[in-house]
Amino acid sequence: SLEYRWNSGWEGDENVPVEVVRLRKQQAKNFVALLLLSNGTPMFRMGDEFLQTQGGNNNPYNQDNETSWLDWSRLEQHADMQRFVAKMIEFRSSHPSISRSRFWREDVKWYGTGHLVDMSPTSQQLAYCLHGASQNDTDLYVMINAAPHSIDFGIHEGSPGSWHRIVDTSLPSPQEFAESSTETVQQAFYTVSGRSVVILSNKPTQH
Repeated sequence: SLEYRWNSGWEGDENVPVEVVRLRKQQAKNFVALLLLSNGTPMFRMGDEFLQTQGGNNNPYNQDNETSWLDWSRLEQHADMQRFVAKMIEFRSSHPSISRSRFWREDVKWYGTGHLVDMSPTSQQLAYCLHGASQNDTDLYVMINAAPHSIDFGIHEGSPGSWHRIVDTSLPSPQEFAESSTETVQQAFYTVSGRSVVILSNKPTQH
C-alpha cells in the first residue's frame, strides 16, 4: 500500500530529542483537530488519545505482542494529549455546524493566507470560515499551516476584536486550548506557527 509518513527528523522511539518529541505531539494534535473539525463521522483507534503508536506499524494484524497491546501507562505519560482530545470532542459536540448531516456547501468560504486559496498539490496553507447562522451556531475560522515556518494569515471575515482564539496547537499544554473567550484577536491577521492549526470563534453572522 502507498504510505506518506515522516518521523519528524528522528527514527524510532529511542533517545528521541526533546524537540522531536514536542513536534511529534504537536503533529498528533494537528491531526486530531482536523479530524474533529471535519464533516461526517470521525473515527479514532483506541489509544490514539494517548499516542499508542504501535511503533509506527499501521498493519499489526498478526502482532500479538507489545506492538498491538494497549499500554495504559501511556495515559498518564501523555495526559496532556488525552486532555486535548477530550477538549476537541467537547468542542465538536458544542458546534452543530461542524457535524451536520450534509456538507457545508453554502456556509463555508475558503481562503489561503490571503483572500485567494491555493488548492495546488504543493500548497502548505489553507484557511476557511464556517458560518454557523444556519445551524444557530457561532462562526469558526480555521487556519492550517503545514510549512515549517510561521506565516501571517489574514482574517478575512468579521472585524478585528470580534474573534477569539480557541485552539493553537503550537502552544504548550494547557494553553493550546483556551478555556474561555478571553483570548481575543485584536489584529486583522494571526501569525500561525509552523506545522500548526489555529481555530478562532466569532458570533454568528447572517448571510
